[in-house]
Amino acid sequence: MNPRAVHVVVCTHTTRWLAECLAGLAQQRVRATSVIVSCDNEDEGIRGVVARCARDYDMEIRLVQREHAGVARLNQVRNNGLRALQSDVGVGDHDQVVVMDGDVVLDVEAIGQHADLAARFGMVIPFRIDVSEQRSKGVAAAGIIDGSEVFEIGDTDRKRLAERQRRYERELAMKLWPLVGGVLVKAHKPKVLGGHHAVRWSVLKAVNGYDEAYQGYGYDDDDLSRRVHALRPRVEVGIAVNSVMAFHLWHPTRASSGGPKATSGYERFMQVDWSSRTLHGLESPIDQAQVRVITNP
Repeated sequence: MNPRAVHVVVCTHTTRWLAECLAGLAQQRVRATSVIVSCDNEDEGIRGVVARCARDYDMEIRLVQREHAGVARLNQVRNNGLRALQSDVGVGDHDQVVVMDGDVVLDVEAIGQHADLAARFGMVIPFRIDVSEQRSKGVAAAGIIDGSEVFEIGDTDRKRLAERQRRYERELAMKLWPLVGGVLVKAHKPKVLGGHHAVRWSVLKAVNGYDEAYQGYGYDDDDLSRRVHALRPRVEVGIAVNSVMAFHLWHPTRASSGGPKATSGYERFMQVDWSSRTLHGLESPIDQAQVRVITNP
């Protein structure tokens, strides 16, 4: 069976770790069908990193930028990337879209694994390994490209991933029994992690992409998960927590000091709308400045 097309949308607001993220994509055993970098601003530094990586790694990269809106709009940035994928690249209903953050480096097998999983699953839920601050300081794009940069997966990490894999599989199994699962498993569980997940294009269209009413930090991933799980007929979900590896490089957290519930995202999430299709999404964006798409800037 031929691998399915796998498109990657990288979301960022900064140059921090972007070169390393793109180096990781350049080193994949199976390269992505297309790569789009979608930004929450018009930072020329980001444009420079993308241009250099496109040239040095012999990659075609589309850069999507628009003026910053005064508040973080990650879901709109994600949708901007998806809209560019649709209009400038072309995407089929059965294609898989990997959405990831610009501070994540994928294992060299990850895109090939996503291509294999795409044949069966409409949504794939992997996870990530957090790289410490000290270890992250030594990471460089050049080492990723020449293969000298190796991310070790310790026994503790493997144990945690295996435990999470079992928990997600258990939650997914219980959802097949609505009378039980509806009580014991929250509607959005098991949930994707925003920094790295994959969704089939037909599924993204069915839920109208990401909900652009989410602004600031938190719960945007929970929302997507809840709406995908609500689709009927049920979307086949693959749990790849301990198989598709991704490494999250350190940076200061943007999380609220009051915890995840002390965020505007939580307030939005609690405005429960049981519809699987969001109002402000892929096909119906919230107003924003002009979006520009540049190939190999």
